[in-house]
Amino acid sequence: MRQGTVLGLYCSALIGENLQTPIIQKHWCNDVSIQRASLIVVPAFAKYLRSVPSLHEAEPVWSAPQDTVCIHIQRGELVYLGIVSQEVPALEVLELLEGVVLALVEYIGHLSELTIKENFATVYQLLSEMVDSGSAVTTDTSVLRGLVPVPSLVDRVIENVSGIGIRTEKRPDVNTSSTPWRSQGIRHTNNEFFVDIVERIDATVGADGSVVSYDVSGDISCKSRLTGMPELLLVMNRADAMDDVAFHPCVRTSKWHAERVMGFVPPDGQFKLASFHIATDAAPRLLPLQLRAAVSRQSDQSHTIEISADAGQSGNKLVEKIQVRVPLPAQAYNIRVQCKAGTHAVSNVRLPQVEWSLKSLSPADRGARLTIQYQVRAPSAAGTGAPQLSPSPGSSQSALAAFVDFEVAGYSVSSIKVDSLKMLVESYKLFKGVRYVTKAGSFQLRF
Repeated sequence: MRQGTVLGLYCSALIGENLQTPIIQKHWCNDVSIQRASLIVVPAFAKYLRSVPSLHEAEPVWSAPQDTVCIHIQRGELVYLGIVSQEVPALEVLELLEGVVLALVEYIGHLSELTIKENFATVYQLLSEMVDSGSAVTTDTSVLRGLVPVPSLVDRVIENVSGIGIRTEKRPDVNTSSTPWRSQGIRHTNNEFFVDIVERIDATVGADGSVVSYDVSGDISCKSRLTGMPELLLVMNRADAMDDVAFHPCVRTSKWHAERVMGFVPPDGQFKLASFHIATDAAPRLLPLQLRAAVSRQSDQSHTIEISADAGQSGNKLVEKIQVRVPLPAQAYNIRVQCKAGTHAVSNVRLPQVEWSLKSLSPADRGARLTIQYQVRAPSAAGTGAPQLSPSPGSSQSALAAFVDFEVAGYSVSSIKVDSLKMLVESYKLFKGVRYVTKAGSFQLRF
């Protein structure tokens, strides 16, 4: 991270008239002053967010006033914004923001405006340790735990009552060994190691259900509660299909390149072991959720959209947490919605949109269908002699696409699974478990 970086945590619920100051902000350099960020850049960024149909459609990298760039991610109800004033790789800032989210989740659990405020001192200390003088130091929670104590319930109560952060007299337990991510002398009553393989499908589907574009990526997340200094060997059944693999520092990359085996001394607690991409020629185009759409126009003003959803190739697993969001034109009105399964909601916060929710779909389920009927007002400038303005996002006279989210527990779309997990050095009994989840990433249904 180069100089001129500011990080702020913003609550998306306040995006509107009230987002003028962040919940918390940390300045690592003086190139972007507090006044410059709070009075000029943040209001401009908030205005930009209000102009897009949905927060999910906001550009992650946005050119802001005063020769600054806003780089942000959204996780849950919070927006994490980094402001830079000098040239810096955008992916570096995005990776830092992701690391901030993971660290805060491990420290304080569920993240919201309230929990950030309740743990203000802890959050600020973490941000101070993650970046020093504009250069990223670490986001590894196993290292951060030796620098910033995990807040206890008593500390939180005292801090909330007094408004003063709790200082510990104990000196930080900084690990200077060859494995800085793991401290010496760790002891656990139950020795457990859990692996979660979460895969995401980025796809564009045509109205007839055909696959226009398709891509699969994934993360291998672990939770370790092991005594001593164990060394683990993780063997995957289709390691050759894993492309562009990024490892946690604990992984011995030489062993991976030579044998396609992950050998590592794990950190204690939760951590992301690796992220990967599935090679294009090794990823069959499997869709756990089959979607089709039919769009008709009764007149220039009357439109109808019909969307059907069925369980696809999901290994006979339930497709759960299905969300279909259909943005409508800005001029849409008299919106009528019918659905044969699930629930629906019509909102008009930024632009009109319909949200269709299905709890689950099984291969035996049929008839999940959503019908949207709406009318479109004629442009106000037509026939008045007023100049025609260039259309803004979402101002098209017809809907263009639906954005889809879903989850399939116990299913790996790439068929990548853990072949074996062995422990070396230590001799105690190891309890281990593996879980697979497939989710929708950037998943669109084009009309």
